Amino acid sequence: MSTKELILQTATALFNRQGTAKVSTNHIAEEAGISPGNLYYHFQDKFHIIREIYEIMIQDWESLYTQIEEKKTVSVGDLKSFVKNNFALLWKYRFFYREVVALLNADENLSHRHAKISNERFIRQYSLLNQIIDTGTLDFNNPKLQADEVLTIIWIIANHYLNHLETMGKVVEQADFETGAELIINFLIQ
Repeated sequence: MSTKELILQTATALFNRQGTAKVSTNHIAEEAGISPGNLYYHFQDKFHIIREIYEIMIQDWESLYTQIEEKKTVSVGDLKSFVKNNFALLWKYRFFYREVVALLNADENLSHRHAKISNERFIRQYSLLNQIIDTGTLDFNNPKLQADEVLTIIWIIANHYLNHLETMGKVVEQADFETGAELIINFLIQ
C-alpha cells in the first residue's frame, strides 16, 4: 500500500469513527504512523483528502452501476444485490452521508462535483428502474406512483438513513445498514 493510500484509508476510518470536524491532518498522520510533513507531501489539507476519498467512493459506485447496467435483463436477485451493495458502500463512507450538507457547504468544489455526480446517478437509476418495470420484474400496484417518485423515495431513504437512525439516538452498526437495504427492497418488491 502506498503512503497516499494509507492516508486515505486512515482518514476514512477516523472520519467514520469521529467525524471530519474532530479529525485533523495531524490526527491522520499520527494514526497512519507517518509524519505530518509526509501527509502534506501528498495532500495540501483535510479538504483535499476528503475530495480524494470522494473520488474513490465514486469509483466504487461506478463498478456497481456498470455491473447492473451491463445485464440485458435485471432479475429480482440482481436488484436485491444492487441495493445491498449500495448500502455496503453507504456504510463504508458513512462519514460523508452523515455530514453531507456541512461538507458541501464548506467546499464549493466538492459541492459542484457532488451535484453533477448525483444528477448523473439519478438519471442512471431512473433508466434502470424503468427498464426493470418495462421487463415486468417490478410492477407497482399503485398506478399513481411513477418511477421518478419511487426513485425519489428510495434516494431519500438511502442517502439519509444514517441521519434518521442517529437522530433517533441509535448507535449505528453495519447490521443497521443491512436493515436499511431490506427496507428499500421491501418497498420495491411489494
